[in-house]
Amino acid sequence: MERPAAAGAAALPSPPPTGTSAGEADAVLVASALAGQREAFDVLIVRHQRRAVAVAHRLLGDLHDALESVQDSFLRAYRNLASLEDPSRFGGWLLRIVTTQALNFRRGRALRSGARVSFEDCLIGDDADAAERFADTRPDADRPGEALAAAELEQCVQRALDELPDAQRKALVLFSMQQLPQREVAEIMDCSVEMVKWNVFQARRRMRERLAAFL
Repeated sequence: MERPAAAGAAALPSPPPTGTSAGEADAVLVASALAGQREAFDVLIVRHQRRAVAVAHRLLGDLHDALESVQDSFLRAYRNLASLEDPSRFGGWLLRIVTTQALNFRRGRALRSGARVSFEDCLIGDDADAAERFADTRPDADRPGEALAAAELEQCVQRALDELPDAQRKALVLFSMQQLPQREVAEIMDCSVEMVKWNVFQARRRMRERLAAFL
């Protein structure tokens, strides 16, 4: 299979029938791409690139690195499209490639700071007491006097996220930040739902310990 063509290089494939689910629509596009219609894969890129970039951005901590990693991920997905057993699950299959590629990218290049990370998503989760304490002490980025403190908080959260073991970092990003269902996260990570829950729990515990001064 050749490299994906640039979107718009030729007529796009006909859209799936009205009422088609996202998975069914992906399956139609995968079949078209496998039949040699390269524009179908361009449509798949458009459908999934926002989430792919968001996940890679959280895992890498830098948008430029994320875009480069996602480009490599789409190319890898294109070359291995025939190995996808269930085309209706293209989205989850792609995110598995994206997360693996991002973590490999991260190991091979020093991270640069700059990603915006949600303190609440990473540390608080369902902890109502922690949420209330944080609401009373969180710096307000809209107030000039507190903008520096808010920026420092974001950097501290990103550094703590960077230091998590890969499995915990991946589970936290996919479940807490991207808000994917636990079952889908488990499929992407190739583990049980119970292991996803455990990794998220441990990730939040580690980050609370590292960032206790902000709680």
